[in-house]
Amino acid sequence: MSSSSKTKLDRKLNSYAPLEPTDKTKEFLRDFFKILSPDGKRNLAGDVSGCANDETLRQLVQSIRNGLLIPMKAHGGQTPTEITPSPRSGVEDSIENLKSLNIEPISRSSQSQLRHHCLERDGNKCLATGQYSHSHAHPRNAITTHLEAAHIIPFALGSFQANDGEAVDRHAKIWVNLRRYFPILRNMSFTSEQINSEKNVLMLDSQLHTEFGQFRLIFEATGVAHQYRIKSFPDTATGPIRNLPKNRLVKFRVYKGSWELPDPKLLEIHACIGNFLHMSGQAEIIDKVLKDFQDCGGLAPSGSTNIEDLLAVSGLSLLPSNANETPDSQKPAEKQRPPEKQDTVSGLSLLPPNVDETSHSQKSTEKQRSTENQGRLCAKFSDTENKPWTY
Repeated sequence: MSSSSKTKLDRKLNSYAPLEPTDKTKEFLRDFFKILSPDGKRNLAGDVSGCANDETLRQLVQSIRNGLLIPMKAHGGQTPTEITPSPRSGVEDSIENLKSLNIEPISRSSQSQLRHHCLERDGNKCLATGQYSHSHAHPRNAITTHLEAAHIIPFALGSFQANDGEAVDRHAKIWVNLRRYFPILRNMSFTSEQINSEKNVLMLDSQLHTEFGQFRLIFEATGVAHQYRIKSFPDTATGPIRNLPKNRLVKFRVYKGSWELPDPKLLEIHACIGNFLHMSGQAEIIDKVLKDFQDCGGLAPSGSTNIEDLLAVSGLSLLPSNANETPDSQKPAEKQRPPEKQDTVSGLSLLPPNVDETSHSQKSTEKQRSTENQGRLCAKFSDTENKPWTY
């Protein structure tokens, strides 16, 4: 099946004509194909084959970027407000079918209990380093650290306003993409309502949690039940990983209680996305988009930022991404949002979150631009093992 899917994908991509030397649409789709399961490969090959022309192929790439990758990787649990629609036939029916399930948003009301269950299950220890929670019972002279509950599928992908039609629509679009390319989610009937469940959470050192949440640290299956090899990347912070086992092997087990261990299928999805982000250079590209918005609230001064990607994050909702052991009262105050910045190339004014309705009209104007112009990113990076792409 994978062989025939690859033939189908290659047949379409071989005829693709890049807009310019930096257009890596073909490479993006081929690399994404590599990390998917056979069912995911079949779906992607069908979507590529069904694209009517080169512009719709570029649109497909953008729909995967800001309708799957950016939501999974966005800092602080931010969720995109603009998602490029997939050009595949039947996608609207899939969105409406998912919306008809009336999936309820998750909340933080049960976080304390969830954290207690996972701490009990994991023996009050970090699943990666074996270090004990500083705040809970531990042997005398044991090495301790601050633990946090790390969600495999991010918390933000289940948090939305149920009475907000646009938010419900965005939620459905993201999950249609996830279930399309990772069909195991559909097979295991996993929806966003299950994000706050023990099988989607593992206790990690707070710094490792950051690396895990940014897909700079992944757990790859070894073929032995609940045994994983921890993999890091060139951009992984070196401090947090110094206490990992020398052979990078860990095995999960239930220390107490009857709570489910982190689900291997969910960890496989996380690992697939992590590998793709670094294989393709998308990790650095997406980080740059998010950093440009975080630093200046708009486009990079050089005019190098992808306009469509910034439209996807310019209205991000700032939600903490995962439960941790820090009470809300001790969390730092929200930073004052930066002033408006002007895109000197396009004249588009991109504002930080919670701006007035003027920004919506500016977004509408920008969305009318051709997909060719929206689909390109001119930034270039140096000194990286995986040379990032520009679109």
